Amino acid sequence: MALLDPIEGLEPPDRPDWRSALSTAQFGPIAEDLLAVSLEAAASGSGTIARPIIDRGVDLYLRRLRSLLTIPIQVKAFQHVSPDGNGRFDLPVTEVPGDPSAILAVVHVPMPYDQLYRRIFLIPVQLFRERCPRGLFQDRECYSFTGNFSGVVTDLWSDCLFDIDRLPHWLASLAGWSVPIPPVPHPPRPAPLLQGDSLTTWRGDIGRLWMATELERAGGGSIVIAEDRVRLDTVTFLLHDLASRRMAGLHIRTGKVTPDRRIHFEVSRPPFFIDERLYVLLALLRPNDRPHDFCLLIPSDALPGLGYSETITLDPLTKRFEPYRVPSDEVAQVFLKRVFAA
Repeated sequence: MALLDPIEGLEPPDRPDWRSALSTAQFGPIAEDLLAVSLEAAASGSGTIARPIIDRGVDLYLRRLRSLLTIPIQVKAFQHVSPDGNGRFDLPVTEVPGDPSAILAVVHVPMPYDQLYRRIFLIPVQLFRERCPRGLFQDRECYSFTGNFSGVVTDLWSDCLFDIDRLPHWLASLAGWSVPIPPVPHPPRPAPLLQGDSLTTWRGDIGRLWMATELERAGGGSIVIAEDRVRLDTVTFLLHDLASRRMAGLHIRTGKVTPDRRIHFEVSRPPFFIDERLYVLLALLRPNDRPHDFCLLIPSDALPGLGYSETITLDPLTKRFEPYRVPSDEVAQVFLKRVFAA
């Protein structure tokens, strides 16, 4: 059997000769996923992509790891462009948020829809709102976008057209993105899988799902909860307040109350970071795995003084944790008020 010459470069395989018949509902998420992969790869380990649990106009959140520096991204994709590379769409004005930190990404995904075209538009939303012509489409006021993907035509959006291989340079140009991340002081040591770990992980999922439900209820449609596909740092949920356009983070730990009314919690110290809008939630579960009548909501800057690995008594509550006690049925409302209040 002949082997590949290791000296030769590994070229991408020939594109498949099959043809896809995708619905619009399939094509949009494919384009978002391809862009997410491209951005995360371009970040070279310095960034992560979060996706909203409920779509409220933002498709992806590009976040600098170990920080809350976040770029909301709205994605528009073309299946087909004209022979000379032009793509055109009409976007209702009401669907373009006035968020100065947001980006409108316009991409082309040619058949067989498994790769982005080599050039993409990355347009600051504020610039898009100022520059894009408006018109009426089906009796709705819309932005009428026309952009050329070829790279050889100068048009209204040429300064926002980037080659895929230039994405690392685009990321480096974002305000604050290139600020060095402090090194991790002590890398985590691998721990053996202990009996009951899978059950503990399952209870962690209960805590996260419960808190997501409480946040949605308290937010009343005014917030977006986003979650990394693969969590690489402290942030369990990224929260986006659509009115104030502020971002916040929540790190959730879940523990079951023991028969002697104690609970142990541990926060991994190496990826932890401090931000005024990052909180740690310790969700307590009763023996029947239902939420306890209170939980602990701790600002991230208070955690170093409290300890990263602690056993807490509940009767009475360990004194230094008393200031962070919040009724479980009020915790989402309290958290949102603290991080998003004017």
